[in-house]
Amino acid sequence: MRAKRPLTTILRWVGPILLVGLGLGLSLIIFLLAQESAARNKYRAEYTPPGQMVSLKTHRIHLNCVGNGNPTVVFESDLDQYGSLSWDSVQGEIGKFTRACSYDRAGIMWSEPGPLPRDGKMIASELSAVLAAAGEVRPYVLVGHAFGGAYARIFAGQNPDAVCGMVLVDSSHPEMFTRFAALGIEQAIPDRSIRPWVLILSHLGMPRRFRGNQYHLSPQVYDPQQAFLPESSMTWFDESVESPNSLAQAGQHKHFSTIPLIVLASARPSIQVNSRDLQDAWLELQQELTSLSANSQLRTLKESGHYIQFDQPQAVIEAVRDVVQQCAPASPAP
Repeated sequence: MRAKRPLTTILRWVGPILLVGLGLGLSLIIFLLAQESAARNKYRAEYTPPGQMVSLKTHRIHLNCVGNGNPTVVFESDLDQYGSLSWDSVQGEIGKFTRACSYDRAGIMWSEPGPLPRDGKMIASELSAVLAAAGEVRPYVLVGHAFGGAYARIFAGQNPDAVCGMVLVDSSHPEMFTRFAALGIEQAIPDRSIRPWVLILSHLGMPRRFRGNQYHLSPQVYDPQQAFLPESSMTWFDESVESPNSLAQAGQHKHFSTIPLIVLASARPSIQVNSRDLQDAWLELQQELTSLSANSQLRTLKESGHYIQFDQPQAVIEAVRDVVQQCAPASPAP
């Protein structure tokens, strides 16, 4: 009995401390949940969607179109949390000579979360449904940045009669993960089993607590992106989990006849590693993308980073203009 007394004494002192710690921890979690809920309501009221909310069967997608004309330019953003804001510096200018549409994939920015899995086939199918529901007129010129290029490639494969041209902006390549692995650079793919923890952290507002304007974006782009970051980060996780599948799906579509295709390539690789071998491998992948069409060209931008539309927006505008001019219907004879 005496041997048990020290243990009993310890529990008598430690027990209340543990209970207090547990209570404080739960109080903090409840506080953060309430704070994040209030923040989301505040930001939804402060940052209203610039475009329209298009209803699908299970959720609504934000689509923002400007300008008039044909063909219709459709932007597809990278696997990131910028969504339609990725094209803020180019969409308005392109809208001066044709119709230009950007959108937020399900769960990004103003768009509501969509069904799983968030792979390329699902994303391309939703984009097709959104454009149809909004009454946007074919044909389309697809402009895809990085992973958005893979999604655009799948869309073109699913809708060959709807696409008359493409601009790939430092686009992802179906084999890039394996090519980089051969150089000793492994791509980190999230484990889908941790999704519940990612969801909890999202509702606690954790992603918003790590701020950093690495691309020196204007407040009109950076501030709303940060406002919606916890919600967008959840979809970023879901798309990242499916990224190998999405690349494989893109690789199934190997040729698009003679549609005009311009590949814009940064001399810097998409993965931030200072390696000449990686830079050479990236440019080789970009060159290979030109084989998607017999009517293609590669334009290499030595002074631009991966986000060409941020660093050299005029290069994107000119490439889109060149493809649009080839796609535009011929004027009737006088």
